[in-house]
Amino acid sequence: MTCKDVLVFPVQFGENLELYFEEALECDSLRKENCICQQVFRNINSQVLVVRSDSNVGVFESAADQEVKCGSGMLFTIHYYSETGIPETGPAVAFSVQAGSKTYCMYCTNESGKRMVRFREGEPPKNVEDKIIDIVFIQKLFTPGDSMSFKFESLLMPGYFLAFAEEDSLMKLILKSCESGDEVDETMKIHFYA
Repeated sequence: MTCKDVLVFPVQFGENLELYFEEALECDSLRKENCICQQVFRNINSQVLVVRSDSNVGVFESAADQEVKCGSGMLFTIHYYSETGIPETGPAVAFSVQAGSKTYCMYCTNESGKRMVRFREGEPPKNVEDKIIDIVFIQKLFTPGDSMSFKFESLLMPGYFLAFAEEDSLMKLILKSCESGDEVDETMKIHFYA
């Protein structure tokens, strides 16, 4: 399926066993579940995603396991949301991280025509409505059979995934458009390590 395909879902069988379909519905709301977990995000180069309290961007850096602790900007909390109004395509998640004494929430934005990932101070809310879906991503397996590697699609900007790319001599967390939903792009591969 490509990023531009319209999702349809079986609704019911007719009298002569005809199958009727309905287009995917818009998301009405998201409600935070009790299920949250903490993870370290690594790219395919084994670099760790880091958020600094003096910056609103995420950067991948080399880091020893001993450096990963609460408040280091490396231990991300994944907040899982239950959806109403749209079928399950993967868990809806939001990310927060503590850097120093402050907590930051990851979000998507469009700055000067460029789609970007940023961090703002605060926790993800318990309920997400249309006006703040910029924090929500759909978690998908990167490849079948690998339960520790994922790709994350922006709910606000469908077809755009978290990825990494070198910018200004830094390996930054970015939003990247996909050509196909089935495309295997290693820059979109995020490993979880507890």
